[in-house]
Amino acid sequence: MAIKTIEEKKKQQKLLILLAIIILATFIILYFGYIKKNTISVSNISTGENQSSSDIILKQGLGKTNLNIDYLNQVIFSFLKSHGDLPVKRIITGRANPFIPQ
Repeated sequence: MAIKTIEEKKKQQKLLILLAIIILATFIILYFGYIKKNTISVSNISTGENQSSSDIILKQGLGKTNLNIDYLNQVIFSFLKSHGDLPVKRIITGRANPFIPQ
């Protein structure tokens, strides 16, 4: 059995303390950065409705959406050209079963 000196024991204690601090910091960052962020506030829900959490998130997201398509009426878009024929004609290419030998 190897005899550990006092210096080696102190070094090992410092490394264990450092490891504990790193693990604690990781858990704190994960808790406040990920877990706490994904919780849902249900204060905006009316008491008469039965809604799932995905419905609440969807309604909150759609309430903030501002769909403005006025930029499509700008002059620069009038110079765009359509390349190709519409609708696209469907042509048959290749063989029906490409795995059978020729």
